[in-house]
Amino acid sequence: MEIDYGLDLTQSQNLVMTTKLMQSLKILSMSTLELESEIKRQAEENPIIEIETKNDERQVDWEKYIKDIQKHTYKDKNEFAYNIDNEVNFENMIKSTQNLYDYLKNQIGYYKIDKDERKVCEYIIDSLDENGYLNAQNEEIIIEKLKIDSSIYNKCKEYVQLLEPNGVGGNNLEECLLIQLRNLDVKDKLLEQIIKEDLNSIGSRKIKLICKKYNISENQCMDYVQIIKNLDPKPGKIYNLNDVSYIKPDVIIKKVNDDFIIIANEFNDINIQINSFYEKILNNKNSDKEAKEFVKDRLDGALSLIKNIQNRKCTTIKIANSILNKQKDFFEKGLDYIKPMKMQEVADELELHQSTISRGVNGKYMLTPFGMFEFKYFFSNGLETKGTEDVSAISIKKFIRDTIKNEDKSKPLSDEKIKVLLNDQGINMARRTVAKYREELGILPSSKRKTLISK
Repeated sequence: MEIDYGLDLTQSQNLVMTTKLMQSLKILSMSTLELESEIKRQAEENPIIEIETKNDERQVDWEKYIKDIQKHTYKDKNEFAYNIDNEVNFENMIKSTQNLYDYLKNQIGYYKIDKDERKVCEYIIDSLDENGYLNAQNEEIIIEKLKIDSSIYNKCKEYVQLLEPNGVGGNNLEECLLIQLRNLDVKDKLLEQIIKEDLNSIGSRKIKLICKKYNISENQCMDYVQIIKNLDPKPGKIYNLNDVSYIKPDVIIKKVNDDFIIIANEFNDINIQINSFYEKILNNKNSDKEAKEFVKDRLDGALSLIKNIQNRKCTTIKIANSILNKQKDFFEKGLDYIKPMKMQEVADELELHQSTISRGVNGKYMLTPFGMFEFKYFFSNGLETKGTEDVSAISIKKFIRDTIKNEDKSKPLSDEKIKVLLNDQGINMARRTVAKYREELGILPSSKRKTLISK
């Protein structure tokens, strides 16, 4: 065998994972709160960067530093740019001073209720304590203060109890936990009774006492205990007024003049600025050369951060716009009309890699006319139907949940029967798939639902 030694010249393409590229991918996959934390961290490490809130009136001219940013800005015709003269004012939708109370009021703003009811709801929200509880003694005070009928008050209180975080608006721990079960569509009379009467026994680990009281097995009792432990006893506590950690929407979908627009969250809480002290160093001819190099290096890092944030926004808007176009029926009519959609479809449309779409939807949320939804919510596989279009798994789950909700409680529907009902709707599905979706919804099988009713 002859061995030939020589030099060959070949040309190939390779992706080099630079620090800047890694930062770009990392920022793209961040949620809004993670991005804000990253900006704060960068500001601590880079003296060039200063961060300020909306209330800080100081303005800095960025033009000399980031002239090229506009070249990379994606502007879609559906994106609504904030302007104080615009009919839809972004500041009226997302408060600059954010806390639990503003967060709840912001959600109420999207309910289709009249002005008087909204006023009552906001008064109730302002009466909540830091844990999200509503003192029972305040109810009579609110009714008397607002001069309203108790039926109107109770109606508005129910609106508040539907808001996130799940469980707010209860008068005590028991009611708080029951609200969470109701909002999760968990209907279990025995579980509700245990919450009403036996929380102290659970706290004291008197499991055998509970088993004897309700004539249930220890395993069943422990299942109930675990469900209760997974509920939040103080839903408002996580909303520290000085360092809020709740979900913020990256985009808001709003209907204006019979058309939908996308309003981008511009991260109003934190603005990045360049420290003017270092600007003087760069402009001073007598500045030390090493000092100038240091400032230029840090300035480059600051600009990379700004560009990556801008790219994140552009990608988020593109994906949101694609979702809006593909899910128009959902935004018009609601959950029943969501369609199956895959990330690869969006990737092909936007001419991006699927991994980019995956990062772009990670931890991103949009506020719609029907509530807050994670971007990932809109991506699901289609199920075969007898018609021309597939149906999303989300729609199937809603059908199963609604069907069980409206069933004859004395004769709960089996998974096989639900499968037949789906087939009658033109949806081909196996019984085991029905069982899988039912379990994912946290709904017990028909035999246990019947047992619970009999008890």
